[in-house]
Amino acid sequence: MSTMKKTLAIMLLPAILLTGCAPGAGPKQTGGTFIGGATGALLGAQFGKGTGRLFGTAIGTLAGAFLGGAIGAEMDAQDRQLATSSMQNTLERAPDRQASTWRNPNNNHHGRFVVTKTQEDPGNNRVCRDYQHEVFIGPKKETVVGRACRDVRDRKAEWRVVNQ
Repeated sequence: MSTMKKTLAIMLLPAILLTGCAPGAGPKQTGGTFIGGATGALLGAQFGKGTGRLFGTAIGTLAGAFLGGAIGAEMDAQDRQLATSSMQNTLERAPDRQASTWRNPNNNHHGRFVVTKTQEDPGNNRVCRDYQHEVFIGPKKETVVGRACRDVRDRKAEWRVVNQ
């Protein structure tokens, strides 16, 4: 099995296992989480080289999984790519309370991603950012609130969603 396939399998396993245990998760939400995570991983793997590609895959998996679970099959691949890019750029570069937005010109689906609070956790050598991601699909609005953290000792460390 290639390194990329192994990495993808390892990254998707927690999302698959956690989705199956989620209370009230129906087949559409479960399927949406899995498909979203897989699609996000594949889209994320298109960016960067080496470690950067792994980072892109991780962010794509996380964004795809939580958005896939929240609104399932209503988002297309371009929606997920735009949402993932917005999430990645905002977590990496934006100050607290500065929103980034995305819009798919093909279907007018759009979203708003904002970091609400950044906290350093020196005891665990990490920085954490609380966020809110609003996604608008037609008249329907879904809001995902969570926290992403990364190791401050490694500048190439990936952001990991630690709670939603």
